[in-house]
Amino acid sequence: MTKRTLIVALAVALALIGTGCNSSSSATPDAPVVSKQATNDGGTLNLSWDAVEGATSYEITAGASVDTTDSTSFDVTTPAATIEVRSVNGNKKSDPFTVDCKIVESTVEFFGDVDLTHPNGFGFGGDGSVVGCTLSYPSNAGMDFYADSSNTAGVMKLVVAKLNQDRVGDAIKAASGSYDGITIADPLGTYSGSWLAITVDSTYYLRMSADTSATWSTENNFAKANVVSIEGDKVTLKTAYQKIGGLRWLAK
Repeated sequence: MTKRTLIVALAVALALIGTGCNSSSSATPDAPVVSKQATNDGGTLNLSWDAVEGATSYEITAGASVDTTDSTSFDVTTPAATIEVRSVNGNKKSDPFTVDCKIVESTVEFFGDVDLTHPNGFGFGGDGSVVGCTLSYPSNAGMDFYADSSNTAGVMKLVVAKLNQDRVGDAIKAASGSYDGITIADPLGTYSGSWLAITVDSTYYLRMSADTSATWSTENNFAKANVVSIEGDKVTLKTAYQKIGGLRWLAK
């Protein structure tokens, strides 16, 4: 090999090394920043993000399901507690952007007061936790549902409060599955807008809404409640609340 040939070969090798170190095609892309929106009457969660430089596709993990798309949006239709979205470049993946869809679980005790000027009930706070309400009706604007034991002996009712506030408990429905087995509430259409008789070990879907029109919107919130016990006038409920507006998912 001549001296000139050796110099040229060395220059090419150095150029290739430099290209390999600096090429964006082999760099690990940044994680996407994901926005979420409930759609399809609350059965679907639409995810969207801006294109990430260097990413050739995106990986979405929801529970045991893993999907890949080259789009900057994706509809997740299987309820999951968390969703991870990663940018992908060849065999390199970004750190995940995690979308939190977990339910907030609480237990609450309240009473079916025979004097309906002082009903006992509960409401969901902004963080999704449930709070028992014992203030005089209708001054307690935090009440979403209350108990009524003033009817036929042995029957306890759960009544939608429909108080004059920004968001109210306005619908209830008996669920066909077990509390732990339910991952999504039923769509609207067959909920009761007034009350239901409740029994121990049964589970119910609850809807809170900014209006009482029985029309789905992203201003709704859905929950499930299991009747742990009914002891005389005392009702104990275990509840699970979905904080994402309009989403009917109730997966742990």
